[in-house]
Amino acid sequence: MEYVEGGQINDLQYMQSNDIDVNEITQNLGKMYSEMIFLQGFVHCDPHPGNVLVSKSKKSQKTQIILLDHGLYQTLSTEFRMDYCSLWQALLKADMKGIKKYSQSLGAGELFPLFACMLTARSWDSVTKGISQTPVTKTEDVEIRTNAANYLPQISKLLNRVPREMLLLLKTNDLLRGIEATLQTRASASSFINMSRCCIRAIAKHGKTKVPVLSYRRLQISFVECLSLWMINVYELFLWIKESSLGKRITNCLYRIQYSTY
Repeated sequence: MEYVEGGQINDLQYMQSNDIDVNEITQNLGKMYSEMIFLQGFVHCDPHPGNVLVSKSKKSQKTQIILLDHGLYQTLSTEFRMDYCSLWQALLKADMKGIKKYSQSLGAGELFPLFACMLTARSWDSVTKGISQTPVTKTEDVEIRTNAANYLPQISKLLNRVPREMLLLLKTNDLLRGIEATLQTRASASSFINMSRCCIRAIAKHGKTKVPVLSYRRLQISFVECLSLWMINVYELFLWIKESSLGKRITNCLYRIQYSTY
């Protein structure tokens, strides 16, 4: 055992008084769990605020996340993990065929639309449009709460179908979303970007285990992996420029030029 100091991850006052960047903490928490779920397959499944502390080193000025209570972990089978990776990739791309295929592979059956909504905590309309492209609204939150009450029998049926690993991941996802909601960083673009990176790496790593080390197929998998990660980096750079002061000035100038032509 070890004694560690820090504030609970939902303690905004502690973070402000210790000059801890909320966005950095949220991004690192998302990276940590994406690595555990998609790449390692060994997941701490009880990340409620009392089990997640944050601190900042006075010497290095680096922030860190501390996980407590290591009594509830889940080991994910390779088959489950690959289906889960593929499902999340389909959800991020709004790939309806992929969502149906991999939801059913995970036991959802004909209830795959409900399963997708439970997994993402988004409405089916947002899922079909792309959860990474559609911001969360108060109206959607009300709709989700209302539907949850109306679909209790179907939800119960679905929970009885899916593997035990999925039950613990659903619980983990809900706890992480609760933290994001408290920190007001829910469903940020960076969380989806980090998740995509881990899914791509996990699927590529698994694919390489099925082919010889010196083979054209292995080279092809590595190339697709590098290209996909590079495209994500470019997209992340685009978002950064768009949100920067320079990007906003360029957008305003383009808007004025467009407006003046009419």
